[in-house]
Amino acid sequence: MGAGIIGGQMEALLSSERTDSKASIDGSRVVVLLGAGASADAGLLLTSALAKTILERANSEVARVEPDWVRALNAVYAGMVGHLGARGRNPLTAVNIETLISAVRLLRAREDHEVAPFVASWVPSLSNFDSSDLPANAGEKILRSIGKSMKEGGHFSKREITEAVAEIARAAVRPNLEAPFRDAESFILRSLVELLGDHGDVTYFNPLLKLASTQPGGLDVITLNYDLTVETAAAEENIPVNRGIDTWVPGEPLQFPAVEGTLNLLKLHGSLDWRASKPEQGKHRQTSPRRIAVVPLQATGDRHHEELPWIVVGDREKLATDGPTLALNLAARSALLRATHLAVVGYSFGDDHINAMIRDWLAADDSRTTSILDLHWPRERYYREITDFRSALIAGYGRQLDVHGEHLKPRLMLVEGHAREKLSETLTIRPADVPAPAAEVTVRAIPRGYRLDVTWYGQDLTDADIEARRPTEGKSAHATGLLQLYSDLEQLPETLDVSSWALSPKFPSWPSGETRTVFATADTQLPVDIRIAGATPVGTLWWRGNVSVATETTTS
Repeated sequence: MGAGIIGGQMEALLSSERTDSKASIDGSRVVVLLGAGASADAGLLLTSALAKTILERANSEVARVEPDWVRALNAVYAGMVGHLGARGRNPLTAVNIETLISAVRLLRAREDHEVAPFVASWVPSLSNFDSSDLPANAGEKILRSIGKSMKEGGHFSKREITEAVAEIARAAVRPNLEAPFRDAESFILRSLVELLGDHGDVTYFNPLLKLASTQPGGLDVITLNYDLTVETAAAEENIPVNRGIDTWVPGEPLQFPAVEGTLNLLKLHGSLDWRASKPEQGKHRQTSPRRIAVVPLQATGDRHHEELPWIVVGDREKLATDGPTLALNLAARSALLRATHLAVVGYSFGDDHINAMIRDWLAADDSRTTSILDLHWPRERYYREITDFRSALIAGYGRQLDVHGEHLKPRLMLVEGHAREKLSETLTIRPADVPAPAAEVTVRAIPRGYRLDVTWYGQDLTDADIEARRPTEGKSAHATGLLQLYSDLEQLPETLDVSSWALSPKFPSWPSGETRTVFATADTQLPVDIRIAGATPVGTLWWRGNVSVATETTTS
């Protein structure tokens, strides 16, 4: 019954969103996805650096004797690093703030986990330390028994003492780690408030605010960040922000209508200034819906667990029904439905739920496009090996030409740099076809042979080369028609040396619009086929064209 109700609400909301989108969209509509990298230019740490910094803070704040929660936190961090390193992978990528919080929360309730019956023994680092949280009541039982025996002439209650010792022994061998992990989580969340609450200049978000002001129906921004950088930037420019949570009623959809001049901010993983409200007075927590209250940021630093920020991490929590998680995810999918272009800023594509959202949205309509801003995109000389979602996304939607030089319809554009400099470009750029033709070749006859000026109009290339080939094919390098080209006129011989292998001239970089010059010997017979190949962030781009006659004679 519950699933039917949720499904009915979902269909009703999606249906209304489709109607709204058709009525409000005039041409292109942009939706934005922000990852941790989007906040880096405000001076905030990225997720891996956050986890490391919090661990360092935990160990620097303790006295000579480490509390159980610090030791538990150290064991979790070390275990995650060691596990990845033992599998031959980079241990520096093992822990980020989400995986750290998720592991602590899962281990806190490890005995209640559905796989607990199948775990023969937990790793020793989580149990083999002397917990200070031993059962005090068991010690009291022993003292009472000893005192009673002294009064009664040496008669010990053997059973009582045996049970008390056994209880202490069990606690020492397998300590109850719920309290240490609870305290570790509290420290992490309080540290997050301090570290993420102290951001710097956020005016680089102004292109977002401008788009919210000028785009019909405002702007939908989906963020995976907990910080308040976007809210601060909007407040400084007097742009209204709707986070939905202020008016949310548990069991109902979150409201993010398309309103002129408004920025809808969908904080899928929570916020530093959100906290779970206490049960309604007179109601048990099991029957009191989990509401979210918005509080002043400084209040979230309270040491009571109930006052800690509401933050969602891990696959289990991102599908949780307790709180606004599902409503936020549904609202994000609805925001995507009324958009034609997705601009992704600083997201590493490490969240399966978000990746599925992007995958489904792109696959549903061939006219939808995306642009992705990242600090650096590696240039691939050969086709990228598809090992993760990001590489699959680039391979599937980013190519402009196939291996035969045939034109493809690109739906993805990559932007390289910081949000501070490239946010505006990421919001406005759209995938473009390679110009037809992708290159032009001008052949000039010179006294010693031919000069070929080749101009490239496609995406910037690195590790590029130019190849010339006779139209016929054979087996050997010369017989197949592969011709020797030279990048330096001084190297051009009087006649072609047919005994040498033909090598293609190489160019470390070849920006779009620039011309590269190569030379061919006088006995080169036209026509020839020219092939250009070079590395780009979406893999190798290839182009083939035919040069039939020399268009000009020059003495150079």
